[in-house]
Amino acid sequence: MAAGGAADAQARFGHSVKGLLTEKVTSCGTDVIALTKQVLKGSRSAELLGQAARNMVMQEDAILHSEDVSCVLVLEQQRFWGWEERRVVRTVCSRAAGALESDT
Repeated sequence: MAAGGAADAQARFGHSVKGLLTEKVTSCGTDVIALTKQVLKGSRSAELLGQAARNMVMQEDAILHSEDVSCVLVLEQQRFWGWEERRVVRTVCSRAAGALESDT
């Protein structure tokens, strides 16, 4: 009987270890899935940040262009009206003034 009891104990122990290993494998699989989802989210976040940075650069270029155009319009208006304050605006709008002076 002792041999039968020992064999039964070994079977229970083997079954217990098998159950624990199955739990561990399942847990690791779940962790890998969660990690994969997190990596994909991070990749998407980096993509969105890059796109936002590109949009900001484009907006900055548009703003600078608008500023240049505004300065040219002010200088043209002053030239038309013959105002003396043109020197003040030239210092503020130096890039536009340079472009305007090169046209004349």
